[in-house]
Amino acid sequence: MTRDLTNCDLMNRDLLGQVTLPLTGWTARVHQHDGRPSRLVVDPGGGSPLTYSLLPPAGRGQPLLGAHLVRLARPFGPSAIGAVTLAYGVIYDDPVEPAFLRHRPWRPARVHKVRTTTLADCVWLAEQAGSFDEVRVTVSGSTAVRIL
Repeated sequence: MTRDLTNCDLMNRDLLGQVTLPLTGWTARVHQHDGRPSRLVVDPGGGSPLTYSLLPPAGRGQPLLGAHLVRLARPFGPSAIGAVTLAYGVIYDDPVEPAFLRHRPWRPARVHKVRTTTLADCVWLAEQAGSFDEVRVTVSGSTAVRIL
């Protein structure tokens, strides 16, 4: 944490909201500029943080900003979770419907609908235990896809 001489936290001075995801432990922060959300920072807590601009024109075209398959260093929980799939994007006026898909040869894809976490009323985040091949987000009849 970077502080100035007045002991003010310089990195989070413009912080609008923050959440730590329970399965991955990653932290997501939304920063503001002039009272409006301006950037999303997703921090894995041991690597380089990912930063996304949340300008209104950029946000309208990207309901799905990123998706990651996170391998956990030490499996945990009653079912010994070893991997978690994480996705995040911009919130629209209509509800966001993310789905994680797992493709297997000679079988239809398994689709897992996931619940989202809202951050600062402008960003959604979702995580699901397990390894998935694809993330699909449907908003207002249009779909965005990320292959993992």
